Order: sequence, then structure tokens, then C-alpha cells
Amino acid sequence: MRPTITVAIPSYNKEAQIARAIESVLENAPEIDRIIVVDNHSTDRTLEIAKRYEPRVTCFQNEENIGMSGNFNRCIELCTTDWLMIFHADDEMLPGAIEKYRGLIEKHPDLGLIHADSYTVTEGDEATRAHHGRDARAFYAAGGEALACPYGVCSAVMVKKDAYNKLGGFVASSLSSDVEMWARIAANYPVGSINEPTVIYHSSVKSTGPQSLVNRTVAEIKADWDDLTDRIALAYPEGPTRDAYLKSVRLSAPGNYFAVVKANLRAGNWQNVLAGLKLIIVDYRGLWPLLRIIGKIVTRRLVSVAKGKS
Repeated sequence: MRPTITVAIPSYNKEAQIARAIESVLENAPEIDRIIVVDNHSTDRTLEIAKRYEPRVTCFQNEENIGMSGNFNRCIELCTTDWLMIFHADDEMLPGAIEKYRGLIEKHPDLGLIHADSYTVTEGDEATRAHHGRDARAFYAAGGEALACPYGVCSAVMVKKDAYNKLGGFVASSLSSDVEMWARIAANYPVGSINEPTVIYHSSVKSTGPQSLVNRTVAEIKADWDDLTDRIALAYPEGPTRDAYLKSVRLSAPGNYFAVVKANLRAGNWQNVLAGLKLIIVDYRGLWPLLRIIGKIVTRRLVSVAKGKS
């Protein structure tokens, strides 16, 4: 039997982007069984614009804002098909994308999750378009193999509804709940990969992710990430495999928190800048990793300037 697919577009105050997202999904409509927009009580014209596409698209609106993860879970509740793609309202689906997922589903019917490459465009400037490749193979066995595979952006992920039914939804407390969800699925289901772009991820400093690095204290960010790390660790079997994961998280922490420092430098939030540097240098003893990161940035800029003069 032909597997059925829903594309759900969760939205909140995306009036400037929602039409682009919907129209790009509609280009793939022949391969999609149901398209829904789940608006998280926007205060702008997002829902009004989305409703222009009815009845090809079915629109829902929450009675109150239930948070990003809560809205993802609402998408799961509203899904009545075999597979679900939660597609962000500020991203863009490429023509022929869903056909690629369907082909992999038919080849590997036991998959619980499929992810893909993407393009990234920064601040709407097409000149910045870059291919976000992952060098992944087509199939990863459930468990350690799937947990180690490289994931793409959230909008490039499609999940079997049965996996959500059995494992539960997204963690409500975290702004990076998708990372934990994919790990939970990978521990229990084989994972498939498409090694070509299926979406354009539109990156902006105004997006939810970058904003979450400046509108919270560093202590709040650390508490969120530590909780997320502990939850993801539970997906790994006790012993060397889990220990290796936790070690890798600690080694990568200086780089992750440097992203917090950079975001807050741009925002002029000096309290968070100082707190982030203290965390890197003192808590994670990351002075040398920090200097290496800064050195790479300086080198890239010098090379860029040299190319500009040549």
C-alpha cells in the first residue's frame, strides 16, 4: 500500500515568510496527502495569509501560544497519515523533494526517520546560498549506528507517525528539542538519508534559534543544554558508548558557547558576553579551544580581504 504523507507547517508571526513556505510545499502537492498549517496564536497576519490557500491547505490555530515544542506536538496530534514532515514556516521546499522521501520509504519500509541535505541562505541574500552536505549513507541501523549519523536541518526531516506514537512527542522545555527527538528515534528505528538538498533553510538573526541565544541568560541557556544532554544520553546504552557521547559534548562545549558569545556581541548584551567567556575559560577550561576558534575566524577574514584585493 502507498504510504501516506502529511506536511505540517507550524507558524508564529511569520507573515513575511508563510506564503513562500506554503507555495513551495504546494509545488510538491502531488506526492503529499495532506498539508496543514498549525498557527501558534500569531499576533500578525500569518493565519490570514495562510487561509488564502484553503482548501488545498488546512489551517488550524491554537487558542493560546503553547511554545515551539508544544506546537510541534500539536502537529503530531493533527497528523492522520503514515509519515509526517514538520516544515518550518520560514523555510522553502525544493521541487521534487517529497518524491525523494517517498522513494526511500518504499525501498526501506522499516525506517523511522529520513533526513536530507539542504541549502542555507542567510538574511535572504541568494549570494550566500551554500550546500549543507552531510556525507551520509542511505541507511543506518537502529541504535549506535543511527545515533552517530549526521543530521540535517529540522525542515529536512520526515518521521514515521508510528515512531511518535510509540516514543512520545518533543520535550516541551527545550528550544533544541528536535535534537533530542531525533536521538530517541534513532535509538529505536533505522534512519534513512538523502544526500542531496530537499529544502532551503533561511537563516536570520531574527529566527527563533539565534534569538534564543540573546533573549535568555547564559545560566538559562546552560540549564537548557545540560538538560538536553542528559536526555540525549539516555538514548545511548550505559557504558563506554554513553561515556563517549558525554565526553564529546564536553569537548564541543567551548565552540557551542562561543556561538552564544558571538550572538550577544552582535546584540550588545555585554553581561551575556562576559558570562559566556567565563563559562568557556573557567568551567570548561576552554582557553586554548577558544583561541583556536578565534584564530580560524581571523585567518578566514584575512584570506577574504586578500582575495578582495587581488
